[in-house]
Amino acid sequence: MRGADLINPALPDELLDDVIRRVGAGPGGGKRDLDACALVCRRWRRLERASRRSARLAASGERADEVLRLVSERFPALADVSVDERLTAAGVVGAVPRSRRPRQARPVHRTSTFRRRRRLPVASSAVRIAPFPLDQPAIDDGSERSCLTDVGLAHLARGCRGLEKLSLIWCSAISSTGLVRIAENCKNLTSLELQACYIGDPGLIAIGEGCKLLKNLNMRFVEGTTDEGLIGLVKSCGQSLVSLSVATCVWLTDASLSAVGSHCPNLEILSVESDRIRDDGVISIAKGCRQLKTLKLQCIGAGDEALDAIGLFCSLLESLSLNNFERFTDRSLSSIAKGCKNLTDLVLNDCQLLTDSSLEFVACSCKKLARLKINGCQNMETAALEHIGRWCPGLLELSLIFCPRIQDSAFLEIGRGCSLLRTLYLVDCSRISDGALCHIAQGCKNLTELSIRRGYEIGDKALISVAENCKSLRELTLQFCERVSDAGLSAIAGNCSLHKLNLCGCTLITDSGLTAIARGCPDLVFLDISVLRVVGDIALAEIGEGCPKLKEIALSHCPEVTDVGLGHLVRGCLQVESCQMVYCRQITSAGVATIISGCSRLKKLLVEEWKVSERTRRRAGPVLSFLCTGL
Repeated sequence: MRGADLINPALPDELLDDVIRRVGAGPGGGKRDLDACALVCRRWRRLERASRRSARLAASGERADEVLRLVSERFPALADVSVDERLTAAGVVGAVPRSRRPRQARPVHRTSTFRRRRRLPVASSAVRIAPFPLDQPAIDDGSERSCLTDVGLAHLARGCRGLEKLSLIWCSAISSTGLVRIAENCKNLTSLELQACYIGDPGLIAIGEGCKLLKNLNMRFVEGTTDEGLIGLVKSCGQSLVSLSVATCVWLTDASLSAVGSHCPNLEILSVESDRIRDDGVISIAKGCRQLKTLKLQCIGAGDEALDAIGLFCSLLESLSLNNFERFTDRSLSSIAKGCKNLTDLVLNDCQLLTDSSLEFVACSCKKLARLKINGCQNMETAALEHIGRWCPGLLELSLIFCPRIQDSAFLEIGRGCSLLRTLYLVDCSRISDGALCHIAQGCKNLTELSIRRGYEIGDKALISVAENCKSLRELTLQFCERVSDAGLSAIAGNCSLHKLNLCGCTLITDSGLTAIARGCPDLVFLDISVLRVVGDIALAEIGEGCPKLKEIALSHCPEVTDVGLGHLVRGCLQVESCQMVYCRQITSAGVATIISGCSRLKKLLVEEWKVSERTRRRAGPVLSFLCTGL
């Protein structure tokens, strides 16, 4: 029968619920498809609400507690909730909808009781609230901006008893009372994240007593707590903890780490950043948490004895990050290398006392090393990398940041021995020149990402060698490489189909080089040509014609670019989502309007406020969050 619904009545709720859940599990969370399901009829909307699993909610605004109450009532199946005070509910629920505002000339019979009440708009499987404008002026009437309190958290706890993951970010009014309610009602909680919250010891202790399944705990900038709170938590649920992160919590001492070592035998991931930690705390962790696979430490007070214990007891360690250590030497890193032979990831940040000898121990013992990052270790010289090249054939990623003593010859061994290398980052390595990259290009033909920043000795010879040998290169960054010119860029364009290209500060690049890129890299999605002072409209016209997939472009400090070039760009690059063009003296309000009208998918535009006309401002609306930055 025409117009009759013959299929819907025949579908049982269980089958329809399964269909909706499968739709929500699609790419990107199936946002648009779930929206369509909710609009079919009341029954479909009810089942779609019951299938939602995640939500990101505001913690600030006049009705923040009310928002959490409504959300928990309408979406009782929520299992993953993130509450952020940097977002506000005022833009959604603070204002009266236009259809409900009283009108003076409205007849009485038009406001009958049969009229539907407008509900809060929720548009996707992850409930989102309008972002809080960080540049909003402070309130001058003496009233404080309201935010989420323990009342709202209690609503969430009672409404979503199946909650498994909870994140509280910058929730300044939440206290132990709110966490106690969570502990009493959400027994299935497995992950808890607290950032910049003032939580007392009773709250953490209650979580430990009530949430016996807790596996992941992340605390950052948490105040109001002492060692007693964390000790009480791990005593109750330490057996289930798998991941623990405590960063920038001034109260953390060795007492907490001793408790973790005693009660968390199954801990696999640990991250600790504290100035008050000494050797005893780290030694307790090493002795008690022998299942550790990932360890990140930033403990200025710890030294060789602490890291010797890590090497002695944590034989399963796979990823190690050591940051800002001022007291440990080659001795402790050699101990780690001898004991942790499964090490695949090693990060050394600002470890001033380490020399080439420490990396020799690592290279000889840790043959599975795949990712190595050295940042600010100024005593390491060329020999350190030579050892890595000789003994670590499985190296995939190498990052060198501010290593002024490493020279080109080190990369000869890397090229010979690390043929699987895919990613290379070089930042502020002043003694590295074209020869180093030639060695890499000739030996590491699988290179897919190359990033060089402030490589003042690197020029066209290096790029030509990379282009001839590394045909799989997809991402190239050359920030402030002042010797790179159009010749090297043309070689890259002729042999490598780039997806991302950053040429910020490469002052020798002209329209010719970018024309070659536009014609040789049709799959380009990211392009940064900032501070290219001789690039003009011709380059933008070629990019618009040759790079239809471009999504992000930065062209700040380009004095030769005009509104005409922007017009050519937007005609071909219809997928642009982000554009940065500050301090381009020949771009006017007309050019800004061209970008806005020509890029229907635009989400971010960075430009001087005075270049934005009133009409453009009205047309852009809330989509352009960086429209008026006042630069």
